[in-house]
Amino acid sequence: MAHVRGDEVGEIVAAWQRERPDDDVSSIRVVTPIWRLAAALQSARGAALAAFDLDQSRLDVLGTLRRAGTPYRLTAGELTRRCRVTPGATTQRVQRLERDGFVERLRDEHDRRTVYVTLTPGGSAKLDAVFAAVMAADEKVLVPLSRRDRSSLERILGGWLRDAGLDTTTPAGPPSGPVAALGT
Repeated sequence: MAHVRGDEVGEIVAAWQRERPDDDVSSIRVVTPIWRLAAALQSARGAALAAFDLDQSRLDVLGTLRRAGTPYRLTAGELTRRCRVTPGATTQRVQRLERDGFVERLRDEHDRRTVYVTLTPGGSAKLDAVFAAVMAADEKVLVPLSRRDRSSLERILGGWLRDAGLDTTTPAGPPSGPVAALGT
């Protein structure tokens, strides 16, 4: 596909085609815009979260606990799986949120080895306060897309994740992770 003047991605593809004519570099047309969009989404969310003295990793925990439903608690292991991070990362996030009063860790009455992470009323209030701001930041990035384009993207991206085996959603819960902390 020929590139159009002013099409930076097309210019990158053309340069690589010139430098590496034996390699198929067409993936750059898809991957590069996705990387750039991901950076724009992270930046917009980061700005919205900064106003609430929160970051994406802690939002991930708060959102995952809230989406778990009443009583807004998960075992530490389940939280790790749903947030798609290491146990060490979960521990760090939970410790910080616990210091802030947004979560608490409680041992199971019957099996003291099981530790639950529970959303506190303060954590729920924090999530309620930040939720609309994060949704507005996401919406601002999506404004140029029509409903039809959004629907098409949902179908294409969802199918791509599923068919390529890239969707690591656990059967026990909805997707989570850096960009999907609120299930969006």
